[in-house]
Amino acid sequence: MNNTQVKLGRFILIKIIYMKKYFLIVFGEFDSEKVCKEVALTLTPIIDSPHLKFNHTKGNIFFHFASEVSQDEIYEYVMISLIDKCQYFILAENTDTVSVFLPPNVQEHLMDLVNEGKDVEMRIKIDQNKSLMSDSDEEEFVALLLEEVKKQVKKPSLDQLLDKVNSKGIESLSKFEKDILDDYSEKL
Repeated sequence: MNNTQVKLGRFILIKIIYMKKYFLIVFGEFDSEKVCKEVALTLTPIIDSPHLKFNHTKGNIFFHFASEVSQDEIYEYVMISLIDKCQYFILAENTDTVSVFLPPNVQEHLMDLVNEGKDVEMRIKIDQNKSLMSDSDEEEFVALLLEEVKKQVKKPSLDQLLDKVNSKGIESLSKFEKDILDDYSEKL
């Protein structure tokens, strides 16, 4: 390794240390590598670590990544962009208080966000999926992408939301549905 590569490696490591790390577990029918890759590629705009690490089985995909995007924005992005690809998901910040049990080889692969994994069946090249945008351009791009995805999502009617609240309670509404309900209430 030359001196420039060593400096770049140190810079990436320091940057990752200060970024928040997240676990995202997505549940759905992931019976092909193509579907898993589509889900992983959908996440690349919000990933700031050099690698998006994941492990998949037929019913779920377990992701680990670092991002400078807030957890609320990641949640909203995932909810909207994966609405037709997953049944539900869990998003949690990877902190010292989170306990995870994984087989040793899976844990070694998933937890190392700096180095490329060994014996990996599927690779997602984050750098190839992100252009050379400045941070502000990238933030604008993610916001624009989020707005476009929101436009394509079928917005529930006021009656549908009120029926759900009536039958299951207000806590059954997702953040997305609560925001829509708030929009309706502001218009009334």
